[in-house]
Amino acid sequence: MKKEYDLIYELGRGNWIDAVVGEAVVLGSYLKDLELVAKGIDLAEMVRAIKYDNDCFYQVGAKAKQLESELVKFKQTEARTVCIDEICLWSEEFGKVDDEWEFDFILAEKRYEIRMMLPTYREKVKLNDLTKAMAESAIMRMLTDNEAKTLTHEVVRKVFSDQEYITTVYYDGDRLVRRTIDHQHDPADKSGRGRLDIFYFDDFETAIKAWKVVREVATSGQ
Repeated sequence: MKKEYDLIYELGRGNWIDAVVGEAVVLGSYLKDLELVAKGIDLAEMVRAIKYDNDCFYQVGAKAKQLESELVKFKQTEARTVCIDEICLWSEEFGKVDDEWEFDFILAEKRYEIRMMLPTYREKVKLNDLTKAMAESAIMRMLTDNEAKTLTHEVVRKVFSDQEYITTVYYDGDRLVRRTIDHQHDPADKSGRGRLDIFYFDDFETAIKAWKVVREVATSGQ
């Protein structure tokens, strides 16, 4: 995803126009929407051609606002879940393993999410895996200024077909920032469980920065 990162930081970190460019290129690329990709690239070329102190730079801002509005409408009408990027451990001989953490960057229900999934675990020590813990810590620092232990949380336990599901949701004020789901695989084998952690982002720029950190942490040992 280096191309998208380079586009996002054309004007410098934290610039909203670059974030619009990156979001258009990312979504357009993974949805094979060539028009959306082209609009993002066109805006990036305008940024390169018209410098910030140029009297005509207002044209860049106007085009960026227009593309930003189109992205909002696009996400409102895009009902399906879009998988943008993923990281998982696998081997050509055995295929994807199910007892290691997997990481996904997706767009779902108009919001960006980073998901961490542990398909199968039997010992709680796997929940405190160092790579996962480092990625989680980095994400939470970007999502909220409050410590995780100070966030409001609700725990719900439900049983479906004799399988227990424990869902915990975390709020920063009224804003949902995280959801964890822990569940049994087989009612007859209570030691075999699965885990899913979901982190919610309101804007693309924060989400893509968080995902870049997750990717760096998760692949550093490979």
